[in-house]
Amino acid sequence: MSIATLRLLQQHKELIRRAVNEVQRDVFGRAPQLNMRTGIQRSKQQLQGVYMNQYYMDPIATSARKFIPGFETELEERKRTKLEYMKRRGKGPPKKGSGARKKK
Repeated sequence: MSIATLRLLQQHKELIRRAVNEVQRDVFGRAPQLNMRTGIQRSKQQLQGVYMNQYYMDPIATSARKFIPGFETELEERKRTKLEYMKRRGKGPPKKGSGARKKK
């Protein structure tokens, strides 16, 4: 290499290093080693307390029950209709207190 090329490489050494680090991050999917604390391990930990509540929103059903009386999700409606069907057939749950230990 010529002297001019070496001078140019030395001047732009930091720019080249940054470009290589960006390519490494794109190819391997992780940040390069910087020999300093980055907080990556802390960010990978499970969320706790208030932060978990902020991340996971409340289900829509709980909010809808406040404003719409008699609101049911599809699953609740399906369970209710199946229970009615089973009761009509006589296969529903027994009445309270009529279990196997009931004295006759």
